[in-house]
Amino acid sequence: MNKRCVVWLLLLPLGLMAQQRDPFSPLPLSGCVSAVESPASWQLKGTIGLGALRHAWVITPSGQWLRLAPHQTLLAGRWQVDKVQAKRLTLKREEVEVDAECPTTENTVVLVLGTPHKEEKK
Repeated sequence: MNKRCVVWLLLLPLGLMAQQRDPFSPLPLSGCVSAVESPASWQLKGTIGLGALRHAWVITPSGQWLRLAPHQTLLAGRWQVDKVQAKRLTLKREEVEVDAECPTTENTVVLVLGTPHKEEKK
């Protein structure tokens, strides 16, 4: 067997492992924040404490539980816990310059205890 055949046999698994991509779907914009990086689909499961010492418990769509405190930053510093109230959690997106081609996302997400959906403010 010659060296060229060996090289092709070694590279074949790499080509087969490459992820398939829909050629008609647009490429993701590198500077844009995706919907996955937003807390809009999180669910508020409870709050504990009083005043500035109040914490919130949320669950992400992937099933991860998070304990959130006021002024805590989330999602690589893009979001911050604004207010934790008895039955309400307010999260604000940090002011970041976005490209004009990026889809708009909400600046504030309000999660309410006992409701599967969130309230959104732009």
